[in-house]
Amino acid sequence: MRHGSRGTSWLGVAFLMASAPAGASGTTTSHYTGTAYAPGSGAILYSEEHWIVDEGASRERLVLYRCTDGRPFARKYLRYANTPWLPDVDYEDGRTGYRERVRIDGRQLSTTVVDGRSDNADTATLAVHPDTVVDAGFDDFVRMHWDAISAPKGLSARFVVPSHGDDLGLNIRTDGADDPSARVRRFRMALDGWLGAIAPKVTLVYTTDTRRLVGFEGLSNVRDDDGKTQKVRIVFTPEDDRPPASLAQVDAARRLPLAGRCTR
Repeated sequence: MRHGSRGTSWLGVAFLMASAPAGASGTTTSHYTGTAYAPGSGAILYSEEHWIVDEGASRERLVLYRCTDGRPFARKYLRYANTPWLPDVDYEDGRTGYRERVRIDGRQLSTTVVDGRSDNADTATLAVHPDTVVDAGFDDFVRMHWDAISAPKGLSARFVVPSHGDDLGLNIRTDGADDPSARVRRFRMALDGWLGAIAPKVTLVYTTDTRRLVGFEGLSNVRDDDGKTQKVRIVFTPEDDRPPASLAQVDAARRLPLAGRCTR
């Protein structure tokens, strides 16, 4: 159910990651980057840098999206609690002021979106189902349902799209011949039913031995400088892995100012 919250001001994206004091112990579990290319020309559109911190059963992920000159223009924070594919999410784009927030509360979730042109927020409340997937939680969903997704019919899921205030029924299945000796496996995410034949599809590429995401092609949730959706091809390679970062370094990255516009 979607609500237009006219007159309700957005109070700002509240990142939950606790500030790490100087000298704080601990490091990231994973620290890596990816590069987004324009599928047609191969031009670099942006890069993204991920920091993942695991503490017991909880996980936090910070993502900075950077212009081609290295300046961060958008930031996303995810906090995973109980179900790996249902994180809380905060996203902010410094170029357009666009913001998204997702909160999980038991058997329901709430989304809040500000399009950047005003402080008015559009909110929605959705039921949480066993196959509900939020944002980067799709990665855990794929890896933990690997065999079912690899079957001929694939597996269905409900992917939450905050900008629509709804979840969309998707089918995830292998894309191409199943070659057990192949080093990578390609999966296709498409809308369920007849809409899947006409709507844009997303291709995911995973290594077969470690089940690590190394490629993505489709519509990005990161829009261009003018706030328009864009199709991208994102590549994550082991060569782009970074050394572990301290919690203080992660906190410093979290505090970097966001650029108001990228120039190429």
